Amino acid sequence: MTDQHGESPIEPAGESSTPPEAAATPPPAPAPASPPPSASGPAGTGHRFDADQVKGAFQGADRLDLGIIAAGVIAFLATFMPFYTASVGNAAFHVSANASAWHGFFGWFGALCCLAGAVVATLALLDVALPLPVGLTVLGAFALGALCLILALFVFPGGGCGGMPGCDTGHGFGYWLALLAGVVGTGLAYVRTKDTLLKTA
Repeated sequence: MTDQHGESPIEPAGESSTPPEAAATPPPAPAPASPPPSASGPAGTGHRFDADQVKGAFQGADRLDLGIIAAGVIAFLATFMPFYTASVGNAAFHVSANASAWHGFFGWFGALCCLAGAVVATLALLDVALPLPVGLTVLGAFALGALCLILALFVFPGGGCGGMPGCDTGHGFGYWLALLAGVVGTGLAYVRTKDTLLKTA
């Protein structure tokens, strides 16, 4: 009987003292990055802030500035109203028609100059930096617009009736409204610019 004392048992084939790789603990997954905080706060807050800023700017604005802006907008809206009128008639019949300011150069150009002055005044009211002197730019735009609207009183689109008997040309409500807005806007811009120059002197 052979003495087996001291011999080690035979290990099964393929086994090793090192644990298999599959049994290794996987590294923890990185935590998901949190989204950067929004600068404008909750959804919709940025638009609300902009609206509040505009509202506050207009509420604290000088009345002259508000009048200038209103004059420019009114002059522009008046271009879509009856601006030029013409009528042809005799004892037997009478025909009349009207056209907007967009049928004659001086009408629409003068109104757009007034609107441009109103836009510049609005941007300055909202603290938007402009490369031009605001007061003089607004005054110049309204003065040019009023001058063009005055010229539109004497220059009729297409030369008027062209000597046709019984034909008469004129100006409608839109023209007189635009002319009034241009003249008033020019006066307000002049007063506003003069006050600003006196305060900075």
